[in-house]
Amino acid sequence: MDSYKHEALRQRLEADISRMRPDEALPTERQLAQRYNVSRATARRALQALREDGLIRSVRGVGTFVAHPRITKTSTLTSFSEDLRSRGYRPTAELLAAQRLEADLHHATALGVDPGTTLHRIERLRLGDDFPICLETVYLSAERFPDLDQSLLTGSLSEALQITHGVRVVRATQQIRAVNVTGRQAGLLGVKEGSAALLVRRTAFDDTGHVVEYGESLCRGDLYEFSLVVAK
Repeated sequence: MDSYKHEALRQRLEADISRMRPDEALPTERQLAQRYNVSRATARRALQALREDGLIRSVRGVGTFVAHPRITKTSTLTSFSEDLRSRGYRPTAELLAAQRLEADLHHATALGVDPGTTLHRIERLRLGDDFPICLETVYLSAERFPDLDQSLLTGSLSEALQITHGVRVVRATQQIRAVNVTGRQAGLLGVKEGSAALLVRRTAFDDTGHVVEYGESLCRGDLYEFSLVVAK
């Protein structure tokens, strides 16, 4: 019976949350217990289930709030902007740095160019509805893309390259690992220092097999997840 009550309450709260905005506060356990005539233990179990589903988040000593929708990255080749639009976000990018530098061995290997080749280094904070989600650094060959209009760097870089240079990304490789954010990263992403994040290293290729870009993205662990299909 208790299991039925907690699941019924979870479903009612989930329906309520669907009509609420991210960061909007939920009632306390005591208030929920009184409102729905259940025990506090039942209210607590329902809230825990919603937390596990990523629908709410709790801040100790402050309260429980509607979580921002998670962005699920699948094995389908899509840009960050496309991923955000699919979840109802308005994607934008804040340009933090745009510079030219000589390729070291690591970035030269990643891009398939000689060490010392001039590269574009573009650092951006990726946002959804003006909310920070990902810190991204992208490298491109300045020989292949000599002129990059900085006004194009506030949206999808892949879309900008296709429009301005006729280059279309058709394949990408990715390596993903769990990390903890440092001070500057935490400040930009709006999380506590040491918070969990996903570091994604991505190499994108065009239809001729040449590397278009190499990037490293630090994605908030509470907002970003990967869903992959593995077959034998």
